[in-house]
Formats: sequence, structure tokens, C-alpha cells
Amino acid sequence: MRSFKTAFPPDLLQSVQAGTMAYAYKGVPCLKNPFDLAIYLKLIWDLKPKSLIEIGSKQGGGALWFADMLSIAGLGCPVISIDRVPPNGFADPRIAFLAGDAARLGDTLTPEMRAALPHPWLVVEDSAHTYEVTLAALRFFADTTIAGDIVIIEDGVVDDLGMSAAYGGGPNRAVAEFLEASPGTFRLLTQYCDMFGVNATYNPNAYFLRL
Repeated sequence: MRSFKTAFPPDLLQSVQAGTMAYAYKGVPCLKNPFDLAIYLKLIWDLKPKSLIEIGSKQGGGALWFADMLSIAGLGCPVISIDRVPPNGFADPRIAFLAGDAARLGDTLTPEMRAALPHPWLVVEDSAHTYEVTLAALRFFADTTIAGDIVIIEDGVVDDLGMSAAYGGGPNRAVAEFLEASPGTFRLLTQYCDMFGVNATYNPNAYFLRL
């Protein structure tokens, strides 16, 4: 398996992290770095998703950015954003903010709701970043996505930031264990991980095509 180490030298990573945590879109905290924003733009154009599912809304800036970028691309793609405490600072007809637990996604993304969401899906798992929650989300989407959908597991960079112990090993541990246990479920899309250098992203080894 490829190393999960990102391409960012420590000093650069700290600078990028400071900017990421301060970043806002249209005045709403967005908390995404410029590398990943660029990668997502290309991915949206390449995939042309018909449904975007975001796990982890925070204040809603990411969902708003996705909705605008999808509109600019000419895609009538709804954004479903799930969080234990959905944001209430604004409303947008393109976005459905839903209450839900990333460790129990079936309670929110019911079979009836999933059947109403056209494919291909673009799934962005950006919730708790803990090993347990990330693994639960990965297993859920392994069971509910179909061939051609894309799943991204965000923020494995917590390893390089020295914070993975606080997250029980974090996303990278969950991804590594899932791939070992379930080979043939997903294919790693290295063209996105490595667009600006090998794993020059906050989501190392975590852009997946459902097979």
C-alpha cells in the first residue's frame, strides 16, 4: 500500500493549515485548502455528479461552495449535507441540511432517500475524522454506492499534523484497514491524489472510484 504521507513539508503544512482554518466562502467558514478546492473543481467537471452527499456540514460553507461550483458547471445536482447539528445560519434551495450521525448514516440516508438520489454520486466524508466513524462511513458507502460513484475520505492529513492519536488513528487507519479487508470495492484515483505532487492533498490515498 502507498504511504499516506502528504507532499507538504512541515513548515508549509502549518502555514496551509492556518489559512485553511481561517478560510471562509461568501462569509461562511469553509475550512478547505486551495489544493483540495482545485482538485474538487476538476473532479466535479470530470464526474459530472447527479447527487453530492457531504457528511459533516460544520457551518455550511463547504456545502455552499459545492452548490455554487456545481451550478457554474451547469449541473442540476442537489447537495445533501448531513451533520449531527445542521447549520441554521442560512438556507439555500440547492442544499438540504439534514440531522444525522456519521456513524449511523442509514438512519438518515434511508433506502427511500437513496433511491431518489440519481447516480453518479460524489460523496465527501468530512465528519468526525475518528477511526471508528470513518470506518463506519466507509462501510456504509461501500454497501450503498454503485459502480462509477466517487467517495472521498477527508483529512487523513491529521497524521502529518501530529493529531492522529486524538482521533484513534484517524481516517488513514480506517482507509488502510478497509482496503485490506475489502479489496476490489474501490479503486484509488491517483490522478486526484497526486495532481500537485504525490498526496499533495489533505486527503491522502482517499479519492475512490466505486468498482
